[in-house]
Amino acid sequence: MPDAAEPDAGGPDVIPVPDATPQPEGASELAAAPVLVPDTLSRPVPGLVPGAAPDPRQGGSRDERRSLLRWTVFPVLAGLVLGTVWVVAAPGGLLYGLGTEYAAWDERDLVFAGLGLIAGLAIAVVLAATRRRVGLPNRGLAALAGSVLGSLAAWGTGVGLGRVLGARGVSASVAESAFGLQAVSSLAVWPCVVALMVLALTTLWWAPPRE
Repeated sequence: MPDAAEPDAGGPDVIPVPDATPQPEGASELAAAPVLVPDTLSRPVPGLVPGAAPDPRQGGSRDERRSLLRWTVFPVLAGLVLGTVWVVAAPGGLLYGLGTEYAAWDERDLVFAGLGLIAGLAIAVVLAATRRRVGLPNRGLAALAGSVLGSLAAWGTGVGLGRVLGARGVSASVAESAFGLQAVSSLAVWPCVVALMVLALTTLWWAPPRE
C-alpha cells in the first residue's frame, strides 16, 4: 500500500504562480537599492572625544584673542611708566621747579605731550613691523583703545604721585599749582598718533579676506 504522505509521482507537475498582489510603481527599485547611512557616529568630534585632533580654527581664534588682549594691556602698562616719568621730569613735579610759576604749567603739558608722542610712535613702529600678518585692523583698533587707556593711566599716575609724594611749590592760594595738566587736549596726542598710523596701514596694506 503506498504511503499517503508521498506525492503521486505520476500526477501533474506543480507550477509556482507568481504573487499577483499589485506593487506600487518603483517599489522594486527601492527594495533593490542599498540604503546608505553616513557614518557620523564613528568619527571623532574635535574637542569632544579624547584623542581627537583639535580644530585649527579654535586655536587660531584663541591666539587672536590673546594678541588683541596684549595690544590693549601693554599700552596701559606703558602709561603707568610714562606717568611716573612725567611727574619726575616735568617742572613743578618731584625734582625741580615750582607749581606756582606760570611758565611751569605749559612746560608740564609739553612734557606730557612729548611722552605721549614717543609712546604713539613706538606703537606705530610695532604695528608697521607686523602689517603683513592677518588681523591688522583688529590689532590696530586694540592698540588704539589701549592708547586711550594708556594716556589716561599716565595722567592719573602723574597726578596721583604728585599728590602722594608731594609736588614742589604747591600753594593753596593758587589752584593750578597742583601737579596736573592745564591743557587736557594733551591727552589726545598719543591716541591720535596711533590712529593716524592705523589709518595709513589699513589703507595701504590691508585687504579683505577671500571667501
